[in-house]
Amino acid sequence: MPRYLKEVIITLVVVLSRLPFIFNSLGSDLDAWREVYTGKIWSEEHIYNVSRFPGYPFSEFIFSLIYDWPYWCINLLSVFFTVGCCLCFFRILKFFKIKLSFLISLVLSFTPIIYINSTVAMEYNWSLFFLLASVYSILNKKLWAASIFFGLIVSTRFNNIIFLPAFFFLTYYFTGKDIKKVIRFSMLTLLFTFIFFLPVILKYGIHFLQSSGASEVSYPTLLSLGTLHVYGALGISAIFLALIIQLIKGGFQKTDLHKDHFMLFCIIMILSNLIFFIKYPLEAGYLIPSIPFVLILLQKILDQKLIKIVLYGLLISPFFIHINTTKVDLKGIIFVNEDYEDQELEYCKNLIKKIEILSQDTPRIFHVGNFSEQILMMSNFEKNNTIKIVKKLAQEDKDAVINKKHTLYYINTVDGKIENDKTHMLDQHGILFYKDFELVK
Repeated sequence: MPRYLKEVIITLVVVLSRLPFIFNSLGSDLDAWREVYTGKIWSEEHIYNVSRFPGYPFSEFIFSLIYDWPYWCINLLSVFFTVGCCLCFFRILKFFKIKLSFLISLVLSFTPIIYINSTVAMEYNWSLFFLLASVYSILNKKLWAASIFFGLIVSTRFNNIIFLPAFFFLTYYFTGKDIKKVIRFSMLTLLFTFIFFLPVILKYGIHFLQSSGASEVSYPTLLSLGTLHVYGALGISAIFLALIIQLIKGGFQKTDLHKDHFMLFCIIMILSNLIFFIKYPLEAGYLIPSIPFVLILLQKILDQKLIKIVLYGLLISPFFIHINTTKVDLKGIIFVNEDYEDQELEYCKNLIKKIEILSQDTPRIFHVGNFSEQILMMSNFEKNNTIKIVKKLAQEDKDAVINKKHTLYYINTVDGKIENDKTHMLDQHGILFYKDFELVK
């Protein structure tokens, strides 16, 4: 068998299975549009403004180089990072001589939340690649590479800095408990993290340490986000079924955590990720970093027949059965997500047409809130001097509206409602000109 045949198969399966889903748009998550638009402004006006706090400088910089490429080209970058995730994971599993390493590493990419984020312009899978690459580098005692990768983890998603203690633990045990090497890794990691995050620090100082969005959700929503939205209905059912059967058969396979330091590292990673998610349950994607380590833990405590049930369940989970608060859909989340993208695209296209009709030759300000980046990416309004698309009213905009130099139009977005509660500019001086976006689930 050729030496790299399995790696080639993984690459082909991941790429080919994503191709049908990368042409639609940059994604239904408006954050993807924000990041690409930030890259556009960075490139065209040489101004860096975070897409949202605390900042995502690596992906924002990459998007500054390719923001004007077709949607599928931009999304293809996420596909390649997902391939990298699987290949790094495969090497980690092979390092520990784990059975079914090929299947487990392939299934990683089919876990529904990872599958979705491999087809859109979100940075979750980018960050996961750097995380797994850093782990693999530590296992091979390449601390310089591990430090660089960890800096990229943080510059892609700053919240991943919570994994630093777990990485120090891994470094300690896989460098022969050499304190000097651990200190060297710590210093290098902090240095590269600082360097890669420098654009944000230079622009905002310590003020970048803030969160965008609310983080209060109900317990049922929290449970749904952490299970169905991550592993899918079939995937989470297979996991629970396998765990129950294993328990009935006589309990889980035992491992000596005092000696199995990598397994202890996996548990620390999972718990760190889970605690952060419970504190900030904004999106199911926040749990992506723990997925490889959940798979490793499951293969450790389940017998081979049961772990296969889990893996095959996850393998088909993106394509069949999606459950939300209103119904059970036989189509999987990847098809449902395509429908969400279609709805959002149609809404924005109609909104753009409405703005064009209202604008004519009179100066207008259109407050479209959290849709501003997508509207600007999909239109040519930036080249029109009479139309101004805003996410939030600047002071000069407020003055122009109050002094009746510009007419203000708005839609009831989340951002708009928050701003209006503070200033009452929209309801007192604006005209509601288009319906709110309502996602049909």
